[in-house]
Amino acid sequence: MSALQEVLAVLLGAEAEAKRIVEDAKVESANVVKTTHDIFVPDREVKMSSAREQAKSMMENALTSAQTEAKQILDLGKEERERVLKRFEENADAVVASVLTETVDRILAGGE
Repeated sequence: MSALQEVLAVLLGAEAEAKRIVEDAKVESANVVKTTHDIFVPDREVKMSSAREQAKSMMENALTSAQTEAKQILDLGKEERERVLKRFEENADAVVASVLTETVDRILAGGE
């Protein structure tokens, strides 16, 4: 019987050793995960912050470009309106005189 007790004692010792090895592996695994997290989280935060700043800069540049383009379009429209008004003012008297002359000629010719 002592051999059986010896085997049982060895098995119980092996079970205890296996539990200790598993616990040590869990602790080591948790330490590796924590270390990895501690290394990569700040790096990820720096990259995210940089990406946000870059996106903000791009949006500000796009807004500035759009505002500049809108101002240029507005200025071109204003210049075109001024050119049309100037041409109208230069030609209005001649057009009115021409229409008036044609109308008078038609009336005198027995038209309307």
